[in-house]
Amino acid sequence: MDNPWGSSEPGGANNNRSQASQPAIIPPATLQAQIEQIVKAAVDVSLKSAAGGKKSKPTSTPKATRVSRKVAPESSHKSASKGKAPAAKKVTITPLKSPPPVASTSRRFDRARSAPPEINTTVVEKPKKPRKSTKESPAKAPARKRNPRQMQTGDFPASYAGTKAIFIHVKVLWGLLKSDSVPEAPDLRDLQEFYDNFSREDHVNQVASFASSGRELIDINQVQILKDARAGRIRIGNSYLHVGDNFIRYAKGLMARLGFRKWCPNLEEDCDSLYNSACRIAAVTTFQELAGAKAYAYLNIDREAVQNMGFLIECYNHFVHYLMLEKYKKENKEKGKLTKEVQHKSVQKNRERLAASRLEFATLNKFPSRYIKILTPIAAHSDDEVQEGKGFFKIKTLPYRSKNANRFFRRLDICMLKAAEQDPSKRRRVRKLPKNPEMSAYTAAPKGLPIDFYDPEWYHNLTPAQQQLIPDLTNVAFLPNASESLLPKAQRHPHESSKDKTFTRIYFEQLAEPYGLVASTTSEESGDEEGEGEGDGDDEEGEGIDLDGPSPDASEDEFFEEGDAGDLYNDDFVEEDGGDDESDGDEDYEEDSNYEDPEHSGDHEPMQGVEEDEPVW
Repeated sequence: MDNPWGSSEPGGANNNRSQASQPAIIPPATLQAQIEQIVKAAVDVSLKSAAGGKKSKPTSTPKATRVSRKVAPESSHKSASKGKAPAAKKVTITPLKSPPPVASTSRRFDRARSAPPEINTTVVEKPKKPRKSTKESPAKAPARKRNPRQMQTGDFPASYAGTKAIFIHVKVLWGLLKSDSVPEAPDLRDLQEFYDNFSREDHVNQVASFASSGRELIDINQVQILKDARAGRIRIGNSYLHVGDNFIRYAKGLMARLGFRKWCPNLEEDCDSLYNSACRIAAVTTFQELAGAKAYAYLNIDREAVQNMGFLIECYNHFVHYLMLEKYKKENKEKGKLTKEVQHKSVQKNRERLAASRLEFATLNKFPSRYIKILTPIAAHSDDEVQEGKGFFKIKTLPYRSKNANRFFRRLDICMLKAAEQDPSKRRRVRKLPKNPEMSAYTAAPKGLPIDFYDPEWYHNLTPAQQQLIPDLTNVAFLPNASESLLPKAQRHPHESSKDKTFTRIYFEQLAEPYGLVASTTSEESGDEEGEGEGDGDDEEGEGIDLDGPSPDASEDEFFEEGDAGDLYNDDFVEEDGGDDESDGDEDYEEDSNYEDPEHSGDHEPMQGVEEDEPVW
């Protein structure tokens, strides 16, 4: 019978000899048991690793250890012919380098116990965040109220624009129609009479009701409210208040029943005092009746807001017991302070309007950029003061502005005056310069303007740091005789249309010498030239002002004519030396926009000496 585990040889003797020489073979059952034991050990290691929560990459099955087993030879089968027993052999079981298929069981088991999260292939779009506007600023925390009666912007509904009429109504009742009007304290006799007649608020409400027919505590003719309303002489803004006779009788009757000769809240008491409550009831009640009579129709009153009594009371307390109370305290602390503040605001507002109108005129007529730069800051313009009963404003002199700069501004006023003659319907303010200059209260000079804008004496009184910080020490802006500025095209100065850099190169040494910015030798030479031509300068200035009008010196009035300055700014006159540089006198004001166009600057003779990177007026 063939041996399936060894080689077969024919003959029985050979078979016996073969069995005696072959080592013992491990049975398959034993081998299978050893393999299962190795696999079980590997599985146990994987389970312990998974139980410990360690994340690791799947690894190959641990290599099986070598199993060596010595098999003793069977002595009973020794061959007598050999006389020597065969050597013992080792049987080695070595697993393959690649893990057997059974070893994958451990990895499948590990994945089953700690499976990775499922991968969702669905694309989920993230919600887009709203883009913030570049102009959007972070929300500011509301300012803390200075008074419990104060109302802030967030406290007013959208319809508040119409309910501001109650402020006007309170002003009319109080007689505070001017911006500098100061509230007064009520008469002590009126206070005493009121508290003698009223002790409870419900009594006041009963008297103030429309259906009340209570007796009048004072004669109705003693009530001093709405005196000019019937005649239409109460002006509010650009409108006039017209109140019907029926409402005036009703309002005066209510005041007479309350004993008010004047409607005048007591700002020394709390807003909830009995007297102040009576004033509030009278004001709100008459306002509702007046709004119903359409006396304030031009104010676009919101009818629904008028009927909101709670909101009207809040508005009343805000205006009377916060805004007017602040004015009252300020005036008591310093007499006349409120009037000064109102005048200062009015002057500053007029100054802003003047600067805006001049800048608009210069931009429209395409003035040189150095002129535009000077006209831009508000501080470069003088302030004025209204002359009561004369119909014009008195110009005040800025302490930091040079006299040559003042001549330029007078020339600008003349140009604007002539332009306004072509539009008689346009409203304009008449400004005149007094023969005896009055200094302005504004002393803070604008920064960064050309050096010849500033007064030399004022400049020398500055500290060294201020001399470097305030003026532009490298540029000049005006002609040596600024009265020759802004003339018609046929009479225009040949250098006025030059570019800024070219103009500075021509006149810097001449105009900067009074400021000590030029070498001494140059100063002496320019001083000699100024002395030689000073007499002619006065004549030229006279030609530049107004040849057709009467001489201002011949007038007995204390003011010059509008736009004129006489010889007020002639004592520091700087005479032009004529210059030998190029001129742009033929260039028109309106051709400014073409200064960079080669078609306009290629073969034009006055442009030959001008640098290419400079604009031309």
